[in-house]
Amino acid sequence: MTLRATDEMPAVSGSRAEREGLLVIGRDPGVTAVIAVCLRSRFKTAADITAAEALAQVRGERLSLIIADIARGDLDAAFSIRALAARSPNCQIILIGSAEDAGIADHLGGLQVHGFFTHPLDFAALVARASLLSRLGNDHTLENGPLALSRCSAKVLAYMSTNYPESFNLDTLARAVGASPGTVARTFLHDTKRSLRSFRCHVRVEVAKQLLVHEDYKLDRVAEMTGFVDGSHLSRVFRLHTGRSPGQYRIEIR
Repeated sequence: MTLRATDEMPAVSGSRAEREGLLVIGRDPGVTAVIAVCLRSRFKTAADITAAEALAQVRGERLSLIIADIARGDLDAAFSIRALAARSPNCQIILIGSAEDAGIADHLGGLQVHGFFTHPLDFAALVARASLLSRLGNDHTLENGPLALSRCSAKVLAYMSTNYPESFNLDTLARAVGASPGTVARTFLHDTKRSLRSFRCHVRVEVAKQLLVHEDYKLDRVAEMTGFVDGSHLSRVFRLHTGRSPGQYRIEIR
């Protein structure tokens, strides 16, 4: 696994702070993909299924932040997160889980744990916390300050984390979040700097990455599971976003 800046969001360079590495871990690919895409303006992001798998795949990347969803009872989570953090001095950690999983945080003593968020996830609070932990969020000379999502946009992210494969339209989304279509579109674009269509496409590609690495599904099946028309459609969009075909990505990362 490599953490890489996207063409759409180039890394900040020169006199400005460089973007740092963010690894999002969790068994719900919709949730991890939404978090990774939302924070891509501040971090070079990657997502994986479990901390143990990430430990085996992250290759020489310096991580600034790990966001780990431990709600599914990954028994090796604490050990693997500690091992990942040990590779990156000053790596910070945010945990997500149910109230019953809060005890895992006790096994991470000595590490820089900056919060435990419970389900249902408050995307606005999580994004705000994560952005404040980045150098970009703390550098007030930058044009963009800490990220802040409206409640409307946070509801959109929650809806999208579950329904990203569906072909929902703006009216359906607006009814789901309880706002007018115009308000939803304008607010989301203002908060995330992406249109709803673009954001959903990025999330689908991020989920496809996880399926390609961790499952042996044929390309048409991956396309079906992520909301693309077919394997050819997925291939075109995937190459546009990553510079590689799905097959090349699967081989390289595995």
